[in-house]
Amino acid sequence: MKLSRAAVASATVAHVLAWVAFLLLALWPYAYQGVSTTPVQVDEVGNPVGTAQSEVVQYSASFVEVNGFGALASMLVPIALTGLALIILLSWRARGMGNTFVIWVITVLLLAFCLLASLSFGALFVPSALALTVAAVVFSFRPGLPRVPQE
Repeated sequence: MKLSRAAVASATVAHVLAWVAFLLLALWPYAYQGVSTTPVQVDEVGNPVGTAQSEVVQYSASFVEVNGFGALASMLVPIALTGLALIILLSWRARGMGNTFVIWVITVLLLAFCLLASLSFGALFVPSALALTVAAVVFSFRPGLPRVPQE
């Protein structure tokens, strides 16, 4: 397998993993789980007043149900970055050698995004970032375009 094909395959995997993480967060109904209880009235000694029991209610919600549709915009960033990297890798012959730098910039941006969002949903995009890192490393070691001697 040529190195450029391996880079494209790895970038494709990164893009697919970004979509999987996005859809998992957006649609999975158990992204957030919690428990709420109803209070019970007690007297001054601590004994319950009446026959009412504390009611425990478990609930769950998706990321979008909790945070609204505006939260989807931030989750589209990894999809856009991996898609851009994939487009660049598919058309690398047309643009020349400057694409290696652009691929590494996109990879660093995706890794920074995962780090910044790690306390929320960024950890789900780490496999995508690692696959894009593999694509950038493989793409960096590909043979260059043939040079035409100038006279």
